[in-house]
Amino acid sequence: MSYTARLTPALVTLACAVTLGACSGDKNTAPKVETYTAALSGANETTPPALVIGATGQSTMTVNGNTVAWTLTTANFATGTTAPGSSSLTLPAHIHLGAPGVAGGIMVPLTATVNGTTTGTVTVADSVIAHLRAGDAYVNVHTAARPSGEIRGQLVRAQ
Repeated sequence: MSYTARLTPALVTLACAVTLGACSGDKNTAPKVETYTAALSGANETTPPALVIGATGQSTMTVNGNTVAWTLTTANFATGTTAPGSSSLTLPAHIHLGAPGVAGGIMVPLTATVNGTTTGTVTVADSVIAHLRAGDAYVNVHTAARPSGEIRGQLVRAQ
């Protein structure tokens, strides 16, 4: 058997092994889970004038691929706080596009309970994930007294 005849099967085997290894790596790897948090307060609002009230909140967003599992807790809202245009104690909340101190449009609808905790899961577009990673997203909770936003917190990646 010639040297070339013995070398060719070995090269084919090596090429197949390298190709299979390169192709199999990324497709079966689960996305890395990322967590973002926000501390909400009236002082963070950008709609003039910023309203400093006792209400506070905390939000956690756990991102797994394009799925976001979220928790939003609010506290210290005054008795009688309701949603805009209704007597509901379930307040509209959102993930908005915007850098710190900059008001922006709604990217993802959420809900918040007056002085309670609300959780949910939502599938989001790649652009939402990109804005979270860039630090250009915040959580805002809206009330009848402040329909443009009562408390706000910038989402930052937890280390």
